[in-house]
Amino acid sequence: MILLVAEKPSVANQHYRPMLERLEGEKFTQGDGCLIGKNHCITWCVGHLITLAPLDAYPGFEGGWRLSNLPLLPEKFRLMEIESTKKQLNVVRQMMEQADVLVNGADAGREGNLIFDLVLDYTPAFKQKTIKRLWVNSYVAKDLDKAWKNLEDATQRLNLSYAARLRQRADWMVGLNATRAYTLTAGRGKMISVGRVQTPTLNLIVERDTIVEQFKELFYYSVVGTWKGYQAQYVLDERREAKDERDAAKNTPTLKVAVFEKEAEANAVVARCNPPTEAAIAKIDTQQKKQFPQKPFDLTELQKEGNKRFKYSAQQVLDCAQNLYEKKLLTYPRTDSQYLPDTMKQEAFALAQKLATPEQQKIFRSFDENFVFINSSKVTDHFAIIPTGEAPNDLPEMEQKIYDLAKERFVQAWLKPYVWDEMEVILETKDERRETRELFRLKLKRNEDLGFRALVKEDTKGKKKKKADSGSEDGNATAAEGKGDSDEITNLVEVFPEWNVGDSAPFDSVELQKKKKSKPKYYTEATLLAAMKTAGKQIENEELAEAMKDRGLGTPATQAGIIETLKKRGFIEAQKNYLVSTARGREVIALMDEKVKSPEMTGEWEYKLSQVEKGTLTPVEFRDGIVEYVKQLFADLHARYGCQFERETVTEAIPCPKCGSALEVAPWGYVCPKAECGFKIGHTQAGKMLSHSEMKTLLAEGHVGPLAGFKSKKGTEFSAKLSVDKDFNIQFEFESDGKFHGQKTEYKCPLCGATLEENKNALFCANATDGVDCKFTLFKTVAGHTLTAAEISELFTNGRTPLIQDFKSKKGSEFAASLKWGEGADKGRTVFEFLHRNLPCPICGDQLRFRSGTSGQGANEATHAAYVCMNPQCGFGIPQVFYQRKFTDEEVEGLLKNKLTPVLEPFKKNDTTFRAALEIRDGGKLAFNKLTVEVIETKKP
Repeated sequence: MILLVAEKPSVANQHYRPMLERLEGEKFTQGDGCLIGKNHCITWCVGHLITLAPLDAYPGFEGGWRLSNLPLLPEKFRLMEIESTKKQLNVVRQMMEQADVLVNGADAGREGNLIFDLVLDYTPAFKQKTIKRLWVNSYVAKDLDKAWKNLEDATQRLNLSYAARLRQRADWMVGLNATRAYTLTAGRGKMISVGRVQTPTLNLIVERDTIVEQFKELFYYSVVGTWKGYQAQYVLDERREAKDERDAAKNTPTLKVAVFEKEAEANAVVARCNPPTEAAIAKIDTQQKKQFPQKPFDLTELQKEGNKRFKYSAQQVLDCAQNLYEKKLLTYPRTDSQYLPDTMKQEAFALAQKLATPEQQKIFRSFDENFVFINSSKVTDHFAIIPTGEAPNDLPEMEQKIYDLAKERFVQAWLKPYVWDEMEVILETKDERRETRELFRLKLKRNEDLGFRALVKEDTKGKKKKKADSGSEDGNATAAEGKGDSDEITNLVEVFPEWNVGDSAPFDSVELQKKKKSKPKYYTEATLLAAMKTAGKQIENEELAEAMKDRGLGTPATQAGIIETLKKRGFIEAQKNYLVSTARGREVIALMDEKVKSPEMTGEWEYKLSQVEKGTLTPVEFRDGIVEYVKQLFADLHARYGCQFERETVTEAIPCPKCGSALEVAPWGYVCPKAECGFKIGHTQAGKMLSHSEMKTLLAEGHVGPLAGFKSKKGTEFSAKLSVDKDFNIQFEFESDGKFHGQKTEYKCPLCGATLEENKNALFCANATDGVDCKFTLFKTVAGHTLTAAEISELFTNGRTPLIQDFKSKKGSEFAASLKWGEGADKGRTVFEFLHRNLPCPICGDQLRFRSGTSGQGANEATHAAYVCMNPQCGFGIPQVFYQRKFTDEEVEGLLKNKLTPVLEPFKKNDTTFRAALEIRDGGKLAFNKLTVEVIETKKP
């Protein structure tokens, strides 16, 4: 009997059963977990049935976790059944026992080999049978039939099986050992999960979050001239030198839009080029360009589009695609290919025409044309996700939307390209008074054939329109990393003007353009999937990057699960449609070895595994490299956390300072075994792990040190003595000018209620609950003002300070405010309370905030009190004193609300005193209402 083993029941029933009925004339009866025929039987796995046993399955690793027996690097790995699929495993093993020939029909690829091989490894006797491999990339009937008629001997892909086992065992050796080691050394009682793909993915998110949160609002400047009614951009010639003869042809001018960091530099260009400066055409270049529609989806692209369009998670999209596959509506979803094999072109073309709307059918390309996505060499284990041609019926809403996405993209791939002509004109200024000439680039665009773009509306969300058509193909600006919106401007025209080289005319205008640098955004699932897919680009080593170029971090089939795992472990969380790292996730990344959290290790593994697959690297060499890496990882951990390794080897216990019992060692510190005592203390203070002997001295004598290696919240290291008070709270003591700072104060922490400590820079809370430090700190200098002892006392006693006059803003201007404790998200922080109310700006809607006046050394350096808009681009303000009359908050509020005040008095100009109503005119100008101005007669003495 020949037994065909599928990876999933859907493949067995929907594809393998009809194939064997068609080719072998079999008639099957349904068994429990199998299909039974006369000469052929079919059964299936449900993904993995066998896995590598965990660490605690090995002798000496039972029970609690210990550093002393790590790392475990088995010569022979133990296997175990997966409990949830145990029933199906028994069916598969029973069927294998009865069969003469075993055919591995799992998915074509490394993991498909592994799923089948692990069952054989678990029951080695089965390896004595004849074993074949059904290697199939397409479940189209003719492709499937061809693969069955040409079954491979299993030994043909032996190196692929080696690579699969090595990948799994390497993940086990690094992941399980590192997870235990980091948890026991740096975890402070919480598990730190480490994974070859999971940890670099978390690092991507943490790094992006840091960039977003540390982003500072900056501007840059460019120059745009209007010439004959069209916009032209000031450009620089970035000619680069040729490296060798082969590169000499590239030594040509490279014109790039000039971007200035300083406004003065751009203004200098404007000054040099202002009308009536003339510009002449130095060069004209006209080209025809094409944009083809996108290729069909692979899983990652489908997940990204599902997240963008519908806010579905990657896991939801994968689940929908899997369900649609099992309903015979879509092809296999867990693919990393956007290509179709050459053999499918004819039937795929016919299917696309069948699924197309009448409007789409009108712009179909000819069958004989070359389609970039028809390429067998680009098909990996599976081809792109496309509809099967079966008609959907009563699908759930989510599945219907994902099906429509796949159908839409598949049909669009066959449509005509968008074609346009582009004229690039280089203008050169003509000014005999200057030796240098300024260059401007003027781009004109004329649509020839909209092609697929006549029907496909591309996403323009978040993109800004230009005054003219932008340089991007969809007529909108695209985000430029670190610069802002696209710097390219293209003028859309119906007909190109008849210009020639040498034609000249003066500029109509030359203007400065001020732009804000685009703030980076947190990852969405769509953008994170894109980052995971291209993580290899971060690797400098070309060979390693090449190995990862088609894989990235994880595979399309596993990436959604990785994201969900990070959520479940509390390392990241969803905030609306964004993924943001949690405090725990950031802490984990801060503790990780650089190699563990970078994609380089994955790149190195993939490169070497590809060598194993090709037979150019032996499995033993790969394994030895992993073993050496793990040993080095532990050597580094031992150097960083030697105190924690030492704690497992000490025999002398520390007496409990409260009851005298021998303290027990916990991963995060020491704890008294007597519940009625309740004493516990963490072994890590300000980032420094105390040794067993240091902790013993501290608890026995009440103090220890001074010790080096403590770390402040700003990351700087410091030295200090440690002492314990009568309640066994640890406090720092800093010696300065013969005095100790860091002693207890009379104030209580507003967050946890513990007694605060004080040093020369701050009041802070040193309390820790369950190994987690309280985060409260009050720095003594706030916005340039050093708080006095009286002000600090008022803050803690009454909840606010008196009015403080000399606070300074980031721009250097002084303002007056009181400090008070914040509420809600600001609890435990000080916030400003202003004497004057904040009012809305009538120009931009931001807030007007009262700024007190300052005076400099000269008359021109004086600044006066005013209500100033907080938006630096707005510039609107209302002076507190206007024509020698001082406004009240109520008067300013009425003016902003009604754009007009009642008649007010007295105003003074020179020797004239008058009354009038004030109004805000267009543009924000403050002026007197002319109809209400009335001179006030003054009595003569």
